[in-house]
Amino acid sequence: MADTDREYRKAFYHALNVHQGARMLSEKEEFERYYVPIYDQPDGPVGPDLVKEMATAIDFTTGGSVQLLAGYRGAGKTTELLRLCRVLDRDVYVPVYWDIEDYFNTELPLEEGAFFIGLAAGFVDNCEGAGIPKEKLIDRIRRFFNRIEVDSSAVLDTSAGPASFNIKAALQDDTSFRNQVKKALSSNRRRFKEEIHAFFDAMVDAMPEGKTPVFIVDSLDHYRGRTGTFDEVRESVESLFSVYSSELALPRMHVIYTVPVYVKPIGWGGQIWPVLNVKVRERDGSDCREGIDLLRQVLARRAPGGDPERLLGNQVDRVIRASGGLFRDLFRLVSALLLKDGRLPVSVTEINGVERQQRSHIATGLSEEQWEILATVKKTHQLRAPREHLAEAWALQALGYVLCYRNGEVDWFGVHPLLGPLVTKSD
Repeated sequence: MADTDREYRKAFYHALNVHQGARMLSEKEEFERYYVPIYDQPDGPVGPDLVKEMATAIDFTTGGSVQLLAGYRGAGKTTELLRLCRVLDRDVYVPVYWDIEDYFNTELPLEEGAFFIGLAAGFVDNCEGAGIPKEKLIDRIRRFFNRIEVDSSAVLDTSAGPASFNIKAALQDDTSFRNQVKKALSSNRRRFKEEIHAFFDAMVDAMPEGKTPVFIVDSLDHYRGRTGTFDEVRESVESLFSVYSSELALPRMHVIYTVPVYVKPIGWGGQIWPVLNVKVRERDGSDCREGIDLLRQVLARRAPGGDPERLLGNQVDRVIRASGGLFRDLFRLVSALLLKDGRLPVSVTEINGVERQQRSHIATGLSEEQWEILATVKKTHQLRAPREHLAEAWALQALGYVLCYRNGEVDWFGVHPLLGPLVTKSD
């Protein structure tokens, strides 16, 4: 246990912000150190155990599958995907986890051709645990580029480092390379699909002892753009899953894509799994005790000595309610309070100030139409908007300003608690 208040604050802050600074933890290390089994209750405040259901669906499906994992950013999707990697039978499956943010800027529209090239390179980058020699992987990528008539001389110059690293750099910085890929896809989509599938088919053949890959493609849910680009970014992601659904189903392997909560793919035949916020309140506004207690455990796991009350005193429940049940927002609120320099526990005045600061931040830039949508949500507990304002409604979901409570008999929507005081119910 930390001896001084400052040491306590510092240790707690570091535990909440493990991906910052020189001593960053990987997602795997964070999972091992801080994971709380939030799905232990069969009918609890986070709904059914989707990881177990996904693992069962994978096991029951012969020849491969493709599934979508949808939810709010900051709701814990990555954490649960890491748990999926753990529960899979390693005698049968080889989990391959790829974070697309290592390759792409998720504030810009997604380019389909570049995405599929990234898909191949990301798989190669992260399947070394399967024991496939790097030289074999490089050779297969080279042949793939040759077949789709894309010049690979620069990106596959292994003297500068691993081939896949150079592909990553090209996708990020080389406009000429991305244009080549775009042309290859648009000029002959059928051939592009055949070659990308042939590449992954060869990857399966290279797996040891006939094991089946489970390819997890994370952070597609981070595609939301900025205020002026949201529509363009949203349309690019929806196009990928609606127009290119057959390309996304990779042969002889199981693929899981995380997607933004706003994505409504047309004609999608695969399973869509929801990972949303922890239920911290009921539809009538009363506390959901099970959800609040669960998030108390999450804070206790990261607080020095398991003691979040040292920081928050008797206001732990209040701060949890203010988060809306999103892990990201809970950690932001507590982190901001840890930076205060007064005596512990923090005062109600300090909590008021942090909530006011966070409220001001998330309210900035909301349009008149979005305020009207929020008012409707507050009144009806439904997310409704005229067709011409659907983009604004989806943006509110993508940002986590409108939350869906999928726990209980009927789904319902609520305004994020920090925004609630600013929203006037419409008549």
